[in-house]
Amino acid sequence: MINLLLLITSLWWRSNLPTPDSIPPVFDLCNIPNDSWQGGEEITYRLYYQLNVFWIPAGEATFKVKDVGDRYFISIDGKTISAFEWFYHVDDHYESVIDKKTLLPLSFSRDVHEGKFQWWDKFFFDQKGHKVHASKGWPGKETKNYDVDLSGCMHDMISIIYGIRNVDFEKLDQGQKFGIKVFVEEEYPLTVELTQKNTETKIHGLGKQMTNVIRPEVISGHFFNQDTRMDVYISADGNQLPLEIESPVSVGKVRAILSEYKGLKHPLVAHE
Repeated sequence: MINLLLLITSLWWRSNLPTPDSIPPVFDLCNIPNDSWQGGEEITYRLYYQLNVFWIPAGEATFKVKDVGDRYFISIDGKTISAFEWFYHVDDHYESVIDKKTLLPLSFSRDVHEGKFQWWDKFFFDQKGHKVHASKGWPGKETKNYDVDLSGCMHDMISIIYGIRNVDFEKLDQGQKFGIKVFVEEEYPLTVELTQKNTETKIHGLGKQMTNVIRPEVISGHFFNQDTRMDVYISADGNQLPLEIESPVSVGKVRAILSEYKGLKHPLVAHE
């Protein structure tokens, strides 16, 4: 069973494709200005699982941003709803502390409870020294501590989402790709393709929205299969907010739809 929260927090991965070093650096994602979101933003996604022709509500994931001076504190809580607990239980908590100037992470942690499995991770980033100090733990087992050298500036599973929300898609042509790097226990080069640009899309509960559609290239073998595909519908406005994410799985599909929001930096307006 695919990790429901990772549908959102791992939007941006795939393998056997050009690495960011072989793709023209369209944007400087090591020091990108933040024009799309702010402290106080809170967004919730409703997660659905498709079985045959039926869409079954499966869980929720809530993202919260706090402005704490020279940095942002971002948390994510993901849970299965009670009606889905009999099938698979998820109760995850993620946190990232992000430098306000660079939008790069200073630290990242996750506390994962999924089915019978539990573990936690903590990463402390030295962006100038290009290192990460990491630890991983499990109930009743010795904590694993390790250091990793990084090839350059590095994002985590949360900062990558908020960084990409500040990409100027108007400067990209449809079909164009850009690269970015993320650390999840090890370093991964990622590729994102703009597959549709300024397209009118009907989003359940939000009406017709103008969207840019990106297709993150997902790393196979870690969380997803090699043929995993995700389509992310991002509002083509000042918020650049993911409105809907859809991915096929081995049986059916998984979908996340924005269900609640407040504290947005710009109004989110439906098109008639």
